[in-house]
Formats: sequence, C-alpha cells, structure tokens
Amino acid sequence: MPSSSVTSPTVVAANITPIVAVPQTVMAHVKPSAGQAGTFRVSFNPEAGDTLQPEEAEFIARINQERTSRGLNALSLDPTLVTTARGHSHEMCARDYFDHHSPTPGICTPMDRYLSTLHSDGYKTPNYLLVGENIYYCSESTDTYNVAYGHQALMNSPGHRANILEPRFAKVGVGVFRNEQGEFWVTEMFLKN
Repeated sequence: MPSSSVTSPTVVAANITPIVAVPQTVMAHVKPSAGQAGTFRVSFNPEAGDTLQPEEAEFIARINQERTSRGLNALSLDPTLVTTARGHSHEMCARDYFDHHSPTPGICTPMDRYLSTLHSDGYKTPNYLLVGENIYYCSESTDTYNVAYGHQALMNSPGHRANILEPRFAKVGVGVFRNEQGEFWVTEMFLKN
C-alpha cells in the first residue's frame, strides 16, 4: 500500500540586497540613463478605471495596518510602483526565476525597473530616490497559504519587515501574478522621492 504524505507548498520570500548601508533598500542620487522598457509591463492607471486585484489591495492594507499600529504614516498608493511591481512578478513567472535581479538587460535592479516605468510614463528622473522591494512566491493559494500567510512570512523576516516599517517611505505599490497552476508571485515596492 503506498504511503501518503502531505507536503507543504513551496514558499519563498526575498528582500533586496543593499547597495548601500541602508538595509534592504536602494538609495541613490540618480543620474538619468537610457532605460529599456520592460517586456512584462502590466499597466495600472486608476484614472482610466483600473483597480487593484483583491490580493494586491489586501497586501497594501496589511502593510498600512502594520505601519499605523506603530505610529508610522500609512503609505499612499503609487500607480507607477504598481505597474513596476506587476511587471516584475509577471517576468519572474514567465522567465522562471525568483530574484530582485532580472535577466532583462537594462532593467536588472528594482531601481532600473522603477526608472524604466517612470520614463515610459513620460516622467523625468528625480534627483533622489529611496526604493525598497520585497518579493514573495508561493506554489499554491489555499485557505492557509493566502495573503495573510504571505504577509506574516514577510513580517517574520527582518529584512522584509525593515522595508515594510521603514519610516522614510511614503508610497507603495504591490503587483501579484498568478499562473494557471495556482502559483503566485508578489512584488512589493516602496518609495520615497
């Protein structure tokens, strides 16, 4: 008689490796450069009637609940961050990788992706940016392995928690991508400019 075993889904979370001494963030005085638009752009334009996916909205609500319960500012929704985050989540699925560093030339880092989206939307490069990124993957979505579980996994990780609770951040965007098998990728992006 074959033995049956119950396996947990694969769950992975990662936060960006710092380029400077600020944990899990990229802080830079930005010099304009020629960017390459991302192949996996998934636009978000609230003015055109676009809405967040329910899971994206729930991640943002949980982030803001964590922040306000500690006396920090709630983060405002930034459409450019949502577009950037959605594109990265989609690309990780399509190209079968899980990392902050994309194999796409010209948009390798979170900062590259954000600036590429910003330029594609017709905006100029600001003089200063502070960008943070958390990524999360789960091989299935169930009543147990849901947004609450994913958010708690991020809060239990010191680097992810630092991004979520970074007092300098003012804006947030979350992008969720789910494939036909039920696997889902989440990118959370944070910004101060």
